[in-house]
Amino acid sequence: MMEPLISVYIPTYNRLELLKRAVQSVQNQTYKNFEIIIVDDNSSDGTQDFLVGLAKVDSRIRYFFKDKNSGACVSRNIAINLAQGELITGLDDDDYFLPHRLEFFLDYWVNKKREDSIALFTSNIKSEKSNQAKEHSLFSKKYFKKDDLLFANYVGNQIFTETKTLRQVSGFDESFCMWQDLELWYRVGDLGNFEHVDNPTYFFDTSHLYGRISEAKSEKIFKTVEQFSEKNQLNNFKKRMLNNHLYNYKVIHKDRFANFIKEILKLSIIMRNFFK
Repeated sequence: MMEPLISVYIPTYNRLELLKRAVQSVQNQTYKNFEIIIVDDNSSDGTQDFLVGLAKVDSRIRYFFKDKNSGACVSRNIAINLAQGELITGLDDDDYFLPHRLEFFLDYWVNKKREDSIALFTSNIKSEKSNQAKEHSLFSKKYFKKDDLLFANYVGNQIFTETKTLRQVSGFDESFCMWQDLELWYRVGDLGNFEHVDNPTYFFDTSHLYGRISEAKSEKIFKTVEQFSEKNQLNNFKKRMLNNHLYNYKVIHKDRFANFIKEILKLSIIMRNFFK
């Protein structure tokens, strides 16, 4: 099997102990030809000293220190621009990989991926506050087109793809306060399909006391829905599909909930007629 360099990017901010676990999970990969690019968002908890020391003993570690806090989205774009690998995937600093994740992705990419697929993804193993882990999956099919993501973010927070793909679509949109991953995947979907591979190898950890980077309040969610719709010039049908995401956050206000239900009913009627 070919052994291309795989870039793994990790944005981090003031979560040193969790970052150590994340980095170690990449260092423990069965596939060894990788680089880890860690972009620190101006932490004050000793993260920078840790990274300087780590890079001295592991040449695969690369780091970038920001002089001001500007968010994880900016950090990810910095890492994508710095990446030297032919292939790339991401890892949040409070999550971690199972040891065979990179090897599995690469083998599938080289030997099994369908030609029209632009990116691979897996379901996550979700570690919740009850300290119980379970597979988090939304999948009833294997291949997803960009418009499938309007109904739900089936792809999740990480993909495995060519580095040039993320650069071709200009990376993450830093003007979004949330949904940066979904919005990027939607643009990546212009280039091909997303292929789900049935081998959960990513631990999505919500059991810790730190807030997740992606946590958001209701007003931010509504604003993001509007911003996403405008940027991607969604028609009314696609806007109704996108509104389904609001249900997942359980933050719909009473007045908006009534309109939300109406939109879902309209969508169900349209879909029923479409499949007749």
